[in-house]
Amino acid sequence: MINALRTICPISNKRIMLLLISIIMVAILAAFLSIVTGIEQAGRSAPLPLSGAFSIAFPLLGHGVFLLLYSVGLLVGWHQVAGGAYGWLDLGEGIAIAGLGYAIAEAIVFNRKRAIDRKDESARKTLHIVSNLTACLMIWALGIETTSYIVLLVAFIGILAMHLALTGTKIPGMEEWIKNVGRMGENPGEGALYNALGVLFAISLLRDYPLAAISVILILALGDGLATFAGARYGRHKLPWNRNKSWEGIAGFSLGASCAWFLMPVPGTVLIVILAAIIESLPMRVNDNIVLPAAVSLMYYFFV
Repeated sequence: MINALRTICPISNKRIMLLLISIIMVAILAAFLSIVTGIEQAGRSAPLPLSGAFSIAFPLLGHGVFLLLYSVGLLVGWHQVAGGAYGWLDLGEGIAIAGLGYAIAEAIVFNRKRAIDRKDESARKTLHIVSNLTACLMIWALGIETTSYIVLLVAFIGILAMHLALTGTKIPGMEEWIKNVGRMGENPGEGALYNALGVLFAISLLRDYPLAAISVILILALGDGLATFAGARYGRHKLPWNRNKSWEGIAGFSLGASCAWFLMPVPGTVLIVILAAIIESLPMRVNDNIVLPAAVSLMYYFFV
């Protein structure tokens, strides 16, 4: 496959490494999820076939063959759903796993955090909070299945928009987006895309527990959002394991994330909020917009 890609369009050694590691990570994540959650025993299809199709496409964002592979991935997904082998939530889960595997592969290959926080994160975090709270309201009003259609559409468009931006194609509103909410060193729309994939992971894994799914997204929205506001305004006491974050930021995260208690008033929520605050404080190179909801979703799946 690698030689075929080289023939069609030149591909760098670093991108080849990114592609290979992404495929491996997605296979590991899909297998892990199938084993620990007992998906197949529960009568659901394993996510690997759908994840595998997109694990090849994500590392080729901005490359000449991306549109071909992306189209193939979409056709494979549509065929599997139309044939009854998978549902739309399964497709969302597969794409989310592929996105998580790609994010981990990026961190491994580039070996450093590329994105640099904006001097003023207020507009970015306000959008983050509002968009995630909107997802919570949609789940509440429309149900998880209908919400998954909307989030899938947003993810599909976001992936395509990121690819076009990386190829230098002018997209209406993209320059304003980057200017107002983008981060230096981050692919255009990367944070928003990972956020959508994180939401997809939550609603697909917790499809039978809508209140738990909403709780995950609330923790992502209010925890992460308030952590930034509290840390930027009051963050004077830095964490010993991460000098870029503060105890005040952890307090803000815990306060915001605690809103999940109103939906899931069980002891497990307290433990999840504490663990989520620790995860959020770690000096990770992987985008937390997808890592945090994936980790919290798994915790809710097991603890509640």
